[in-house]
Amino acid sequence: MNVLEPWKEAQKISYSDRLKRFVYQQEEESLAGSLPRVLEQLPMKPTVMGIDSPHQMGDHTVYEMLTRGPFYCMTAHFTGVAPHSPVRGAHRHIVPPALFCTTGKGWEWNDGKTYNFEAYDLLLVPPYTIHQHGGDREIGCEIYVPETARVFHLLGLMRREQFKLNEKPAFPEGTEPIYDDAGKLIGYRIKKGVLGITKEIEVIFGAEPSADAAFQARCSAQPWKGEVKNSYDRYLSLYHSEIEFCRSVSHVAPEREQPWEWTPHGKLKWMVHPDTETATKDLWVYFQEIPPGSRSGQHRHASEEQILVLEGRGYDVHDGERWDWRQSDLICIPAMTTHQHFNRGESRALLLSSMPSVYMHLGLGGIEQIEDAPEYAEKGG
Repeated sequence: MNVLEPWKEAQKISYSDRLKRFVYQQEEESLAGSLPRVLEQLPMKPTVMGIDSPHQMGDHTVYEMLTRGPFYCMTAHFTGVAPHSPVRGAHRHIVPPALFCTTGKGWEWNDGKTYNFEAYDLLLVPPYTIHQHGGDREIGCEIYVPETARVFHLLGLMRREQFKLNEKPAFPEGTEPIYDDAGKLIGYRIKKGVLGITKEIEVIFGAEPSADAAFQARCSAQPWKGEVKNSYDRYLSLYHSEIEFCRSVSHVAPEREQPWEWTPHGKLKWMVHPDTETATKDLWVYFQEIPPGSRSGQHRHASEEQILVLEGRGYDVHDGERWDWRQSDLICIPAMTTHQHFNRGESRALLLSSMPSVYMHLGLGGIEQIEDAPEYAEKGG
């Protein structure tokens, strides 16, 4: 039994909810504290969509967390598109993903519209959008996807629909393809016994009717024209303004167009934050550049923070404990952890940070600055 699934046994005994809460909290904190803060990437392998890595911090559902890194909210995966590779699959989910191109260049297809991207650009996909991406035919690309989808799972919005598989799909163990009478691939079957299921499950391509009806209605909604007379009208108008917003904003944040800023935490370049008009609202994403032999500021915040090391080598200090990192590692900063980054290399360290925006909506989005970066005062901060 997984240590995070004690309710399966506790159902047999009528302990109070209050008692369970403190017991399970202690178990969770002990497990989270035992997990490493810096992780090497799990390797990519063929899937039904293309070439992808497993989720780096456990699945993006709440069924599997605190398995590899100390995160409740965040995880990530990587996608590789080799030159001249088969076209990847297409799918849709309510979660609005942010896709970061680490190398190469390519294209993103969202509900019939194509957006081009290059290395270090960020792709921003609106909720419930059929999307597909691919790499340049000659050089390909690699994509990093920081995820906060566990929040959507807790909200009951973890719905996924498959529309197309990779041109040469690799079906995982325990599954088999399903063809119609004309020999067309229409889905795949998960066999009895996989993860304990007692009967086969069929995954058929296409939209789920009830969810599709709700979101098609949203997508076709016209701008609000009436007067907002009361609090309920605010929500009626919000329904229309949300859709109009997603129609009008860009789905790509080009890295070259974003400015660098000298801040108390150091040199930062924001790709997404609460004031940017982007299609994805579940993440804050920014670059941090640290000069050779220097360090970031030291700060603390309530949110988790996931960092991909794009360039360089160095170490973090989390609540007094040192964690070494190098290029391509993932740095995991748990909630409410005092932390600071140090560059040990002879060239710049470049970090890409992702933080869930949901904390801001809970009134916990602020950052407590403890120590400024050394260059900040020199730059007139």
